[in-house]
Amino acid sequence: MQKSIKFLLFLTLAFQLGAEAVAQDAPSETVVAPPPGPTGFGSSRQDPKNILKDIEARATQKVGLIPFSPLQPLRDRFKSFNDALYQRAGMKFGVAFHHLFQGASNVLPMTADSGTATDTDITGKWELFRRGQPTMGELMFSVEGRWDYDTVGPQDIGFISIATAGGTANTFSAYDPSFILRNLFYRQGGEEAGWVYRLGKITVDALFLTNRHISPNTTFLPNAGTGVFAAGFADSGLGIIGAWYLSDRVYIGAGITDANGDRFNWGDIGAGQFYKGVELGVKINPLTDKASFSKLLFWHTDGTKDGQPINANTGEAGWGFALVAEQELTYDGRLVLIGRYGRSFDDAAIYDQQAGLHLLYYDPFGRFENDAIGTAFNWVDSTFENTRDEFNWETFYRFPLLPDVDTTLSYQAVFDPAFTTDFDFSSVYSLRMTTSF
Repeated sequence: MQKSIKFLLFLTLAFQLGAEAVAQDAPSETVVAPPPGPTGFGSSRQDPKNILKDIEARATQKVGLIPFSPLQPLRDRFKSFNDALYQRAGMKFGVAFHHLFQGASNVLPMTADSGTATDTDITGKWELFRRGQPTMGELMFSVEGRWDYDTVGPQDIGFISIATAGGTANTFSAYDPSFILRNLFYRQGGEEAGWVYRLGKITVDALFLTNRHISPNTTFLPNAGTGVFAAGFADSGLGIIGAWYLSDRVYIGAGITDANGDRFNWGDIGAGQFYKGVELGVKINPLTDKASFSKLLFWHTDGTKDGQPINANTGEAGWGFALVAEQELTYDGRLVLIGRYGRSFDDAAIYDQQAGLHLLYYDPFGRFENDAIGTAFNWVDSTFENTRDEFNWETFYRFPLLPDVDTTLSYQAVFDPAFTTDFDFSSVYSLRMTTSF
């Protein structure tokens, strides 16, 4: 509890200093920095709806370190097909490719010190009712494909080779089978309508505690730095989740899903065990109209039917709370500070506690359309016995190598890996490349 109080005091001080730093007269005109996209409930860049928006935004990108792309003719053909399909039937598809190479300086004996993997998202929607209106209803799906090129993927470098609790490469590990149906749901409404809900097979952590600036496919990499796993999230499963916007600066979200949900199948909703959450979203001190909501989540899980861990849940019943707070530090939205904290009880989540502080600076050199510098500090207190408090520092630079290929160079310093005392430090180097159609 003392650790919780100390971090919350630190987080409060950091955001107070940030607010004071921008406490000046706003300029007559403001420029909204990237990234575009939703800011309220379900603002994860890994959510199917937002993946499609990101693909559309990236298609308009014209500037790169190399000013032309050999992929452009193929991309133009795909766009023509997609546009025609949308006009005729209200259907739209997108494909995003994310490739990562990662290497580490210190690893356990007889384990790999490098790995390479691809994460592919195939996403589609069918607009069924009230096309183009705020209350539109649509059917959405996403198929996720993951495969390794070596004996292990980058995510295994963190969890196995370095023996971390916080990981080093969220999402970059192989599936068996390689492709799975991750989401299939009906969605209606949105921020403009003042309400939104979705019903079907849902990825819970793409809706609760999300922030549009944080994603392993676009910004930060480690599991502890991209997900609030102290919230004990269930995996993709059947359920219903929605939100009601009380104003343009306040919403309440709530949902219930199958605690036995499994991304590889349809779970077991008949077992009667559920994950429940209630989230409050507030824009505390927005400096642009694209400022994200800060979010506070209270959650409870009934555990799993066999007591086995699934996703961020240990299999045990329990509860907890978590928050994600954001503050823009400049009136153009280019400099953003994000704080994250989670606390679980009754050993229900894989982390008893976790905390992080993230700083992002968009368009730092005024040259590219989609470059960014980021740095983050993450702390993890694992639920499991005989583990150490683990710290991770990451810094990255993302830039468009080609107009349609984003490239990220990243460095992580892992201190006191939770599950080993063989070494106290490991450096992790990463190269990530992303493109989409």
